[in-house]
Amino acid sequence: MKQDSLNVIKYGTEEKAKLAEILGGVLENVFTSAVSEELKAKNGSGEPESGSVEYKRFANAKMEDKGTARAAGKGNSVQDNPITVNIDTDKEIIEEFQGKDLRLYGVPSMAEKRKKNYTKQIKAYLDREFFACAKREGTKIERPTNATIQDIIDNIIVTAKTLKNDFIDGMDAEDLAIVLDATYRKKMKSILDELPNGTSPSNGAIGMYDSIIVRESTRMPAGVHCILMREESIAQPFYVSEFDLEKINLDDAYALEDFLYKGTKAVTPDTIFFDEDSE
Repeated sequence: MKQDSLNVIKYGTEEKAKLAEILGGVLENVFTSAVSEELKAKNGSGEPESGSVEYKRFANAKMEDKGTARAAGKGNSVQDNPITVNIDTDKEIIEEFQGKDLRLYGVPSMAEKRKKNYTKQIKAYLDREFFACAKREGTKIERPTNATIQDIIDNIIVTAKTLKNDFIDGMDAEDLAIVLDATYRKKMKSILDELPNGTSPSNGAIGMYDSIIVRESTRMPAGVHCILMREESIAQPFYVSEFDLEKINLDDAYALEDFLYKGTKAVTPDTIFFDEDSE
């Protein structure tokens, strides 16, 4: 049993509580530090542990001439386009340590160091999967001839703001988000406005452009320099089974384990645009 393994290495009551506290922080830290966490859809119905999460998308209401509903005897039906995101990707981090090393190094400090690394790895993986989905399901915007980086971004913004279909009738700047890679960020930084009071510069926020919050990420797909999307365009439900210290059978060795289960899917792919180098 996992609890017995703690006793084998003479883990006292106080140390056990400390270890539990360490292990319990992985998921919380991912929530508060991933760039994608600020942008992903959060209004799903259901829990990731159930195997899938459903996200609702309703079509725009239709404006009719007065008396249309009375003549028909009913109003228009609300058109719903539900999107189901399955928890279809399973990942793990498992590391093995010899009992001698644990005794010499100290389990609490070992767990603390590995917890921080596991958190970083999960955050990086979720970010990369999020932005890979943006490229896979979004729309590439061709660059204007002889365009500067500012021209490229302006063109994407205009495309997004003037989008019209059954679900969208233009988009406001306050609903949009821009993510730049390090190359575009360096060239745009001098013209970015300061973030307004009350807007936290956390999770990659580096300023505002055309009233849109701009973030930076080094985890976008190769060749993609800018992604503009309506916030909550991509859903990425996930859950983590956090590691415990487990005795490995027939050896003086122990395993630290972390299991990640997630799904990633665009719920409004028509509201995602990106700039990419030509192949």
